[in-house]
Amino acid sequence: MRAVRLQDLTRVGLWIALYVLLALYPLLWLAAVPAPGGGGDLRQELAAALGYLGLSIMAMQFLLTARFQWLAPPFGTDVVYAFHRHVTAVALLFLLLHPLVLLGPGLGGMAEWLVPWRAPGPVAAGVWSLYALLVLAVTSYGRRRLRLPYEAWRALHGVAATAAVLLGLWHAAAARRLLAGPVTRVMWIAWTLAWVALLLRVRIAKPLALRARPYRVREVRPERGDAVTLVLDPEGHEGFRFRAGQFAWLTLGASPFAAREHPFSISGSSQRAPRVELTVKALGDFTRRVQATRPGARAWVDGPYGTMSVDAFPDADGYLFVAGGIGIAPCLSMLRTLADRGDRRPHQLVFGTGRWERTPFREALAELATRLDLTVVHVLEHPPDGWTGEVGVVGEDVLRRHLPRGHRGCLVCGPPAMMDAVETALVRLGVPLRDIHSERFDLV
Repeated sequence: MRAVRLQDLTRVGLWIALYVLLALYPLLWLAAVPAPGGGGDLRQELAAALGYLGLSIMAMQFLLTARFQWLAPPFGTDVVYAFHRHVTAVALLFLLLHPLVLLGPGLGGMAEWLVPWRAPGPVAAGVWSLYALLVLAVTSYGRRRLRLPYEAWRALHGVAATAAVLLGLWHAAAARRLLAGPVTRVMWIAWTLAWVALLLRVRIAKPLALRARPYRVREVRPERGDAVTLVLDPEGHEGFRFRAGQFAWLTLGASPFAAREHPFSISGSSQRAPRVELTVKALGDFTRRVQATRPGARAWVDGPYGTMSVDAFPDADGYLFVAGGIGIAPCLSMLRTLADRGDRRPHQLVFGTGRWERTPFREALAELATRLDLTVVHVLEHPPDGWTGEVGVVGEDVLRRHLPRGHRGCLVCGPPAMMDAVETALVRLGVPLRDIHSERFDLV
């Protein structure tokens, strides 16, 4: 859930209009420039439109995940990536409909073309492109069910996406509808070169830039709850500034070209940049390897990203933070930043975890409460004997008891189910939607 402020509405509209314009670009010039000979019948034109639109949306996927820092606000990186995932299904639908509409009644006679090496070259390119897109969709939507390791999926995803677009471009060019006239030929070449340049930017230029800006692990700090904080300093460059609550993509040891980066929340104060502190919970092979990292290791950090920040509510009377599990990391970054700024407003943290002995940053939060006007409410699912605090999960009843008065910026981070429940509860308790800010970090 993201509150879009009035001053951002124009930017939202402009970005949506730009996306639609780029996605429809091939159709716009096809409509503006008649094909020599009058073109085909309605079915052929509809099939061509479906094919070009599906291919254009697929090419746009590289733009959505290119991590242009100017692209995310005011949407937020999580919204961009969620749209990226869902629009893949739309592109797949258009590209599946393309041959069905084009061949119509003659589809059965062309069934052997489903075996690409039996099809003519241009047709085979289209079939391979469609298969690559199917692989991409199945492995992306079903990655966890298929138990695909993240790094293997990431490599397969990159190869399949690149193959789908390049083979699709070859198929479209070979169809000659876009090369029939001089105007469409120039526009097609420019469109193709633009997407190839974007692909080179994502796969070549960005890793090269990261490789020239390494970081060094200065400290590895174990935390409760199978988490660890890596403290990183830029090596030979000035690093980057970030806003409290943002996150970054981390690559450890391997080259940035290895596609082994993972997103983690920044848990350190923005006032201490360019030092970056990333907190990682052991949930998979990579995060367990992070825990084995030693000081002195080399790393690459791509950031900052994300829009959730106390700076989104500069005029608030104070802040309400609602965190679950390792979702405390961005909230901790914001609290540490407020403490370093000498903030004197009242703040509230409602923090849900499983067990007291596994609650991360207990001591850090207690120390921050001595530097800030901060009330920390721990909510435990499995409390120890003698516990007198809140029990269960963070929900409407807990929030009703601890919701502060006044104009508060509400910042929520944790497991998706918890965030959905908390956002709904806050609205039911009368918190204006514009005052609720959350960001989901399940980006991959």
